[in-house]
Amino acid sequence: MSHMSLSSVFRHALGLLALAAFLPLAHAQTVVTVAGEAVSANDFAHIFKKNNRDSVVTPEALDAYMELFIDFKLKVKAAEDLGMDTATSFVSELAGYRTQLARPYLVDNELLDALVQEAYDRTLEEVRASHLLVRLSAEATPMDTLAAWNKARALKERIAAGEDFAAIARSRGGSDDPSVKDNGGDLGWFSAFMMVYSFEDACYKASVGDLIGPIRTRFGYHIIEVTGRRAARGEVRVAHIMIRPDNNKGGAEEAKSKINALAAELASGANFAELARQHSDDQSSRTKGGELPQFGTGRMVEPFEEAAFSLTTDGAISNPVETQYGWHLIQRLEYQAPPTFDESKRDLEKRLQRDSRSEQVRKSFIEKRKAEYGFSIDEKRLGQVIEATVVDSMIQSIVVKKGLAKKPILTIGKEKTPVREFIGFVDSKRARIDVTGRDADGLLRDALDQFADDAVIAYEDARLEGKHNDFRLLMEEYHDGILLFELTDRKVWSRAVRDTTGLQAYWTEYEADYAWKTRIDGRIFRCADQAAADRILAVAEAGGDVETERREMVSENPLSITVEERRLEEGLNPVYDAALAELNGEPGITAVEEVDGQLRFVQIVEVLPPTGKTLDEARGKVIADYQDFLEKSWIAELRARYDCEVNTEVLHAIR
Repeated sequence: MSHMSLSSVFRHALGLLALAAFLPLAHAQTVVTVAGEAVSANDFAHIFKKNNRDSVVTPEALDAYMELFIDFKLKVKAAEDLGMDTATSFVSELAGYRTQLARPYLVDNELLDALVQEAYDRTLEEVRASHLLVRLSAEATPMDTLAAWNKARALKERIAAGEDFAAIARSRGGSDDPSVKDNGGDLGWFSAFMMVYSFEDACYKASVGDLIGPIRTRFGYHIIEVTGRRAARGEVRVAHIMIRPDNNKGGAEEAKSKINALAAELASGANFAELARQHSDDQSSRTKGGELPQFGTGRMVEPFEEAAFSLTTDGAISNPVETQYGWHLIQRLEYQAPPTFDESKRDLEKRLQRDSRSEQVRKSFIEKRKAEYGFSIDEKRLGQVIEATVVDSMIQSIVVKKGLAKKPILTIGKEKTPVREFIGFVDSKRARIDVTGRDADGLLRDALDQFADDAVIAYEDARLEGKHNDFRLLMEEYHDGILLFELTDRKVWSRAVRDTTGLQAYWTEYEADYAWKTRIDGRIFRCADQAAADRILAVAEAGGDVETERREMVSENPLSITVEERRLEEGLNPVYDAALAELNGEPGITAVEEVDGQLRFVQIVEVLPPTGKTLDEARGKVIADYQDFLEKSWIAELRARYDCEVNTEVLHAIR
C-alpha cells in the first residue's frame, strides 16, 4: 500500500470521524466510555444512522461499528496525549480548513437561493437592448454625480421626444461607450451574468420598447432601451471554413467566388473537415477540421451566430455567410439545449460568488446579524474622531485623547469595540483611499461602514460552533481527521516504508505466503487478413524472429498485424487462459480464429510452474501487509493502555 493522502483518509474514515464529535446530553445514557470520555446513546445512534443510511440496525451491525469507533477514538486520544493538537502546523492547517468551511455560514442563504433561482430563470430568456453611457467614477463627488445624472436625463428626454437612439449615441456629447461608433449603442442579445447585475436587472424587469434609466453601475449612468426578448437558444458546437478577402489577391470578389466553389463541393458530398484543413484561413481551427469551441448567445458576431443557430440538424451546412472577418461556411456538429435547474445550480452558485450579486448576499447577512445582536454606533464618539481627522492630499494619521481611544465606538452583542481599533483600521488603509473632493465626515463614515461590516462577520464567525451544531461536528471531523492522518502516517504508513529492518523481519517470517502462481509467457497475434496470418504464423511455427517479421509487415501495411507479448499469472487474462487449456498446459500455438473482424491466434512460448517470489517482486504487497500488521499491533497496544467500556444493553437498544 502506498503512502495515503489526507483526502483518502477522510473518505475512508468519514463515518468514524463524525463519531468523535458529540455533545453528551445530561438525560442520555452512556453507550461507551473510551479513555475516560463518555459517549451518549443518542449521539452514537445519530452518527451510526447517518453513516449507515441503507443498513438495517441489528445488534451485529452495532457491535461491528462500535469496534471501529473505539479504534478510531483510541488513535485520536493517543495523538492528543502526544500534544499533536497544539503543534503550530496543526493549528494553522485546521484554521485554513475552518476558513473554507465557515463561508457557507456567513451569507444570507435564503437570498442566495433566491438569486440563484432568479439567475436560472433569466438564463431561459434572452434580452436585447441599446444603451447610452454617461461615464462616472464610483468615487465621484456629489457634484459630479449630479452633473452626470442631469446629462443622462437630458439624453433620455431627447430620445423620448422622438430623436433617433443610435444617432444620439454616436453624436458629440452622446454615449461615452467607445463601442458606440460601431454599434450605435446596440448591445445585441444577452442573458444572465453577461452584463453587470444592476444593468441586467433593469433590463429583465422592463418590457420591449421601454426606455429606462438613468441606471447606475460602476461605469456610470445608463439610459437603456429594451428592443427584444426571446427564449434562450442553448449552445451549439460548429465547424467553419473561413475565406478572408485579400486585397492583394483578388479581394472580396475572389473570396466570394472561392466560398461559393467550396459550397458547391460540399453539396456534391465533399468532406467538410478535409476542406477546412485545406482551404480555411482561420489558422486556429483549420488543423482541427474547422471545429470551434461550443458557444451560446453573444459569443460570436451576430451574422455568424444567427447562421449557426438556424441549422436544425447535426451535420447540416449553412449557405455562405459574410461577417467583418470574411466569408464562412458553417457545419453544425452538436446542439445542447438550455440545462435544467438541477444541472446548472452548482455552476450558477459559483458564478454568483464572482458576481456583484455576492455583495448583496453579504450585506443582507450583515444587516440580519446587526438586528439579531443589537448592533449600534456611538455617533458622539464618531463625531469626535471626525473632528480630529485632517484631510489634505490624503487622510493624515488620526490622533485622539487616550480617554477617547479606549471608549467603544461599536457595540455588537456584548462586545464593545474601542475607538483605537477603528483608528488603526483607517490608518492601515488611508494611503489607498481616494480623498478627491471628499471631506472627513464622508470618508470616516464610509470607513466605519467597512470596519463595522468586518466586525459583524468576525463576531458571527467566532460563534458558529455554538450556533450551528452541524458546523461544530464538521470542525470536529476535520480536527480529528488531521490528527489521525498525522499519527497514523508516523506509526504505520511512513514507518512501513522507512523501517527496512522491520520489513525484512516481517518478510522472513511470512515469505512462504508470497508466491507466483503458474505463469504464462505468450504472444497474442491479431491479423488483418488470411495472408497476414499465414505469413506471421509460418515464422512463429519455425521459431523465427517474430518481431523482425512484424516490423517488416507493418512497414508495408500499418494495419496488417499487432502482436501483444506478455508474461502473466494464470487467471489474469481469459485469452491466455483459454489458449493454455487448448494446448493442455504446454507451449504451442492455437488454431487461428476470427474475433472482432480480425484473425487471432495465441503462441504460448513458456509455462513457468509456481515458485516463490523475491522481496523485490513482492515488495508492494509486502509493504501493504506490513502496514496492516503495524496498525493491528498499534491498536492492540492502545487497547491495553486505555480503558474502554461498552454498555451492551444500551447499545443493542438502539433502533
